[in-house]
Amino acid sequence: MVNCDYLTTEERLVLFISNMQLSHHSSTSLHDTRTHVVVELYDTERSYVEALQILVNKYLQPLKSPENAGLVDAATVDEIFYQIPSILNHHKVFLEELRKKLDTWELKQTIGDVFLDVFTKPVVLETYTLFLDNWKSARKAIKTTCQAKPAFARFLETMEREHKGKLGLDQLLIKPVQKIPRYELLIQRLLKHTDATHPDFELLQTAQKEVHELVVKINCTERESLEWEQQQTTLREVQALVEGLAGIVTNDRAFVRHDLVTIASNQGTRKERALFLFSDLLVITSIKRRSGTIRKPSTSCPNSLVGLLEANKYKMLMRIPLDDLEVMKAKDENLRRMVREVDHLREDCATLTQLQELAATLHGARQQLEDLIKDMLSQAQRQLAERNAAHSQLACLELTLNTQAGIENISVMFTKPDKRASWEESFNEAKQKLALSADRRPCPEFVGPLPIRKTRAGLQFTCAAPTLANGQGSRDVWVCNSDGYVGQVCVLSLTPEPPQVISCNGVCNARILCVAGIPACTQRSNSCVTNNISFANSKSGISISVQDVDASGGNIQLDSSSSSDDSDSDDIPCADTGSLALSSDVPSIDNVTTEEDVNQPTMWLGTEDGCIHVYNCNDNIRIKKNKVKIQHNSSVHCIIYLDNKVFVSLANGDITVYSRDHMGGWNTSDPTTVSVGTVASPVTKMLPVSGKLWCGCHNSVKILNTNTLDIEHTFAVSNDTSLSVSCMASSGGLGVWISLHNSAVLRLFHSGSYECLTDINIAPAVTKMLTSCDDIIRQHKAACLRVTALLACNELLWIGTSAGVLLTVPIPHIKPSTQRMSQPPIVTGIPHGHTGHVRFLTCVETTTLPKPDPRPKVNRYSLKSSKTQQNNINRGKLLVISGGDGYENFRGPQASAELQAGREDSTNHLLLWKV
Repeated sequence: MVNCDYLTTEERLVLFISNMQLSHHSSTSLHDTRTHVVVELYDTERSYVEALQILVNKYLQPLKSPENAGLVDAATVDEIFYQIPSILNHHKVFLEELRKKLDTWELKQTIGDVFLDVFTKPVVLETYTLFLDNWKSARKAIKTTCQAKPAFARFLETMEREHKGKLGLDQLLIKPVQKIPRYELLIQRLLKHTDATHPDFELLQTAQKEVHELVVKINCTERESLEWEQQQTTLREVQALVEGLAGIVTNDRAFVRHDLVTIASNQGTRKERALFLFSDLLVITSIKRRSGTIRKPSTSCPNSLVGLLEANKYKMLMRIPLDDLEVMKAKDENLRRMVREVDHLREDCATLTQLQELAATLHGARQQLEDLIKDMLSQAQRQLAERNAAHSQLACLELTLNTQAGIENISVMFTKPDKRASWEESFNEAKQKLALSADRRPCPEFVGPLPIRKTRAGLQFTCAAPTLANGQGSRDVWVCNSDGYVGQVCVLSLTPEPPQVISCNGVCNARILCVAGIPACTQRSNSCVTNNISFANSKSGISISVQDVDASGGNIQLDSSSSSDDSDSDDIPCADTGSLALSSDVPSIDNVTTEEDVNQPTMWLGTEDGCIHVYNCNDNIRIKKNKVKIQHNSSVHCIIYLDNKVFVSLANGDITVYSRDHMGGWNTSDPTTVSVGTVASPVTKMLPVSGKLWCGCHNSVKILNTNTLDIEHTFAVSNDTSLSVSCMASSGGLGVWISLHNSAVLRLFHSGSYECLTDINIAPAVTKMLTSCDDIIRQHKAACLRVTALLACNELLWIGTSAGVLLTVPIPHIKPSTQRMSQPPIVTGIPHGHTGHVRFLTCVETTTLPKPDPRPKVNRYSLKSSKTQQNNINRGKLLVISGGDGYENFRGPQASAELQAGREDSTNHLLLWKV
């Protein structure tokens, strides 16, 4: 007699099976197999737990120990082994429950309930889901760290040699991915050998369903991971193939297709071009034939993009966000009719093909029907081919490009009408997916509050603006504040992080009402302006340079040297050697111009006493006086740079326009003056929109042509004459947001039709954010609620309010044909805000200049200026800054004594977000 108390679980099972076979040899084969499957389940589970323990005990814990601190940083270790300890804990419990079942094993014992107890727990499902979502990131982190730190790679090699199965980290980490599908197979085997009357049968069926759902999730994640890796490889291939295309590889971008087309040049001929369509942008390139021996594509990857495209050289001409592109429908009635005919014929062919397939499934006599369908299909296909051959217009596609300079047209000719139709379908599908994904944009990341101590009682923020790049990649933000008697500038430095105020100095004896960064004069903006027209799309951070714009139709003519030979000669841009020497005959006592001022961007400060103080962007205002002081006879309300001119709006209703002189300096002694408003209704706000200047005068907006300086159009923002324009913002598209003094309503206008598209009342969103405030304070803020600041950047409209609450609104995509919206966009409150008014909103890039491109050639139609390169590579890395009275967290009590002090005495605070 064997004493079972000293046997292991496996030995007990072997003894149980042997006894069962001896006593019930002929009738227990079904139960015999079922028991063997359970033993296999236990063995594989024990091996799985051991593998997880190795990951934790041999990898995770040693790598996080102090003696191995130099191998890899703790954050990377956490990323690689994300959720592994949690998975281990869950399966320890599962293994222990299996052991308990096997310790008391008998023919009617159940296993399905153990599966259900573990794999129906939300925490287990969540753990595996998080692990699977992080799996590809973990694999990438291992690869990157091995390349960057050889010591880490040697550590992994040592651990692999010590493992009894010689399994490395990759093989161990993939076990959770492989384990769940094996559970499903084992459950299926158990069901096969479990009688329907067995108490475990229904439990196993339910367990199989639950595990199968998890298997589907794993398969989808694995497939998505492979697709994502392939997508990233394709993006890298395209980036390597196209000269001048940088920063194209991002996690959320996908390559869609490429096509060879022709686009009209300014000489009236058509040039070969290539279209590279991505999920969020379109890249247009020139084509040059390669000469010499062309490397054959790899047979291991026959469909590689490199193999398909390497016969040509490609150089980027334009890089356009899909949000700024639309397909222009045919205006000619005959062309529209032809398009309809071809569409109908194409639909008929598809329908007849389906009928042909259905007819083939009939059991009775069908020959006559099949012949009839075949004849009709042949006739439809012949008519479709004739239409396509006869009407070459069907291969032409007109695109409209929305830019700051207005709407431009691009005429693209495809090789065949079906190519055009296919490309248009892909384009529309990409646009639709992009619009849907816009609602899932990440929330702004709050960096923190920055208190600005007052050097004088009563100082309040008035305005702010970032300096322009000074050639060293660093940018500051000039924050202006005043008490009515002294104007002060605080310089916020962004480097090194975190941002900090490096100086606060008085610069004048008046309130500073506005500040603007004015770019340096270059040879391109001076002498090359007749050859090239440059426009920037502020909505997407993309700058585009093109040759000429047809004066009659606004058509973009893409032209550059693009012959079929292998010539590498490129168009050389005009050298940026111009000067920003300010005019020497400025009516000012402080007018010092030296060679150090050459090619320097400047900051213009407008004051309440009618002065404009001009500084170089890189000046230390603590030790340097203003370079130029321009005196006007009225307060300076707004300063705008547009079309190589500076527009200054004054309190007497005039707009003063400063132009550059022949040396590149500003002609401040003889400006042009335009009467746009009056003393009673001066121009309080100006905004550049589609190459025109929108001027807010009282309750109306006047559209100023910056070339002729004529008022082209005037429209009323409100019928209430007691209200006046307070803020305006544009995303660079066709929408302009306008707010009115003493009003909580924000209005969106179409920049083409000047129609009001929607009204947004911010009061409900602000009230919601103020629910935790004192009743009296909440009622007071609600009673005098109004919009005090607007900023459009990165597809979001930021709204500052008199209540100190900051709001965001997703910017809707507006087409030329867009009419009044049925529903306004959703307004979202931001938890962090000010105790008092939001005084200003501004944004600035926080990144440094990219590494220089090893290829020094520059195409004058490409995006190869250093500033534009920075915009493209680091697109979206912006710092949004709000300036206001005090700081408050509207979603909870303030625990910090410093923040509490900021609330009580309304210390001026800058609030910073990364977007």
